[in-house]
Amino acid sequence: MRINFSDRQQFERLEDMAIDGQLDYSDFPPEEYTYFSKLARLGYLNRHKGLDYYICIAQQKELREDYVLNCVKRDERLEFSKRLLKMRIKATELLRQLNTARDPDQALRLACRYIETIRNEDSGLEKRVLTNTGKEK
Repeated sequence: MRINFSDRQQFERLEDMAIDGQLDYSDFPPEEYTYFSKLARLGYLNRHKGLDYYICIAQQKELREDYVLNCVKRDERLEFSKRLLKMRIKATELLRQLNTARDPDQALRLACRYIETIRNEDSGLEKRVLTNTGKEK
């Protein structure tokens, strides 16, 4: 069963289960695993060690804030990885075109685009090189 952590009702039910010590979070993604394991520990301290209810509520709020921050960081890493993958695919395609180019001018253009792509910048290298070599005015 796939768990939708963005569903608020389901998430709150999972929180309650973790606090009660009834949740198996062993297959959860890293951020969720960390959050629910800490939440389960907090519930254990409340039930068995007599940790004050209001302290538990405050700590649960801190744990939730840390969890949200970790999820934002995870999403940023994922977006960066997607951009990096797209860049690598584009660079591979440009390199393929460069290797099969018959026209020297086209090869120069492709080489410039390839360099821009692998450097992850849109600096206008192609236009500068073509202008400096007299290929484009």
